[in-house]
Amino acid sequence: MKRLSIRRKHSKRLGKKGYWAGYKRGQEQGSRFGQASFGKVFEGVSIIIPSCNQLHQLRACIHRIEEHTSHPHEIIVVDSGSTDGTRTYLLRKSIAVRYALLKKDVHMLSSLNQGLMMAKGTTIAVLDPHVMVTPGWLNRLLECLYSDPRLGVVGPVTNGPFGAQQIEVPYINENEAFPFAKTYNISNPAAWRETESLAGFCLLLRRETLEKTGYWDEGCHSGQEAAEDWLLRVRLLGIRMAIAGDAFIHYAKSDRDTAYAFLQSTGKSGSMEENSQNRSFFVQKWGDINKLLHSQKIGAAKPDEQLTSGKERRVSAASFYPVGVLVQGPSGAVFRLEPGRRRFLHKVRAAGGEYVTPVRISQLDLLALPLVPKPEVMISGDTEVPVVVPPEEPIPVLAACKPENMPMLPTLNTPAQRKQWIEVLYAEGRQLYQIGNNWKRPFLTPYAAMSWRAADYRIQLLSPGDLSALVEERPIIAPPVLHGHL
Repeated sequence: MKRLSIRRKHSKRLGKKGYWAGYKRGQEQGSRFGQASFGKVFEGVSIIIPSCNQLHQLRACIHRIEEHTSHPHEIIVVDSGSTDGTRTYLLRKSIAVRYALLKKDVHMLSSLNQGLMMAKGTTIAVLDPHVMVTPGWLNRLLECLYSDPRLGVVGPVTNGPFGAQQIEVPYINENEAFPFAKTYNISNPAAWRETESLAGFCLLLRRETLEKTGYWDEGCHSGQEAAEDWLLRVRLLGIRMAIAGDAFIHYAKSDRDTAYAFLQSTGKSGSMEENSQNRSFFVQKWGDINKLLHSQKIGAAKPDEQLTSGKERRVSAASFYPVGVLVQGPSGAVFRLEPGRRRFLHKVRAAGGEYVTPVRISQLDLLALPLVPKPEVMISGDTEVPVVVPPEEPIPVLAACKPENMPMLPTLNTPAQRKQWIEVLYAEGRQLYQIGNNWKRPFLTPYAAMSWRAADYRIQLLSPGDLSALVEERPIIAPPVLHGHL
């Protein structure tokens, strides 16, 4: 009997060891497959659904996608620490749904960005879990999106409270929404209309649009302002948006739900105070939006307008970043930004070494800027002759208009005093620029200047005449705040 008990214990130990050995092999194999497939895309749509404690809505949303979507697609759910059984549901749906299970209380904007990073489709859809897609929804949206190469983002019409995208519907019970949609979702290009704003409950975008604009700003406190922030970058790049008036989807709302609830932190609806704080963040980041868009001459596209040149098509959000600054990607590698490209700095890590501290930007922003190739070596006989490498961009010089009756401050070399000086400039309504060879680029807002650690760089005070003689180029905007490995 004793010998039998010993065998059982030994068998248990072997079973545990075998389990963990298999678990480790599976994890390593999955990691290798994931790395090998990174960057590979398929001709289809990645449908991203961020969720937190919304199992009922999520289950219904996925069921309708499976029922009414015939176009090649993948469903990606990013869960932020749900405790309502969502994780168990996703594990059971693992064959049909790709998912990521994040820690509890992760900001919902972080979960959305995680889903965007996971997406492999040539087209990407972002859905609120409260959305009930209808027959023909995706075909109509795709038809609108790819009808014009200048269009980068489109949205449907709905029964929900979403401004210009809301329409009157003849039904009360949501079960009647699908028969209505069958008669409504009929191809009708005359119902498409260009717009300057879209609601975030359902967005369909080209992959190139995401690659140019970058991820959503996790510094925002609500999904509504985060969507507005991202769509402003879309407009800033001259990418068009449209409402597909022939694509209807149902928005299932209840007394407890609020618009953009899927992007609220920890799944809770934002209070009036929270929305006010976030609006303050948005204004702090962008300043006067109308003035910005007017200065960039962004307007509605004319039907006969020619396509932009190849050079303009390469413009991305990173094109609005300052030249010469040090930036750090998710891997910790440090680069120097140069006009339209980036240069890898060898032996410089996150701390920045003898340089200023690098600013964290996303992998999308880095990839939007071509990497300066390493210098090659030419072989001449038995000797190696290095290729001449053009000099790196100098450390950026900042300039501001010299206040009257105030001499150059002798202590500007102290970072704290320089920072204080920048705040004083803005308090007096003055503008800070980055200057180069006969050009100047204004920092859009004080927040943008602080985001790029302007206080770490040398500041020159110029006369109004000298400053006005420089040609003003595109403004410098702040990069999105990121909390994850993006």
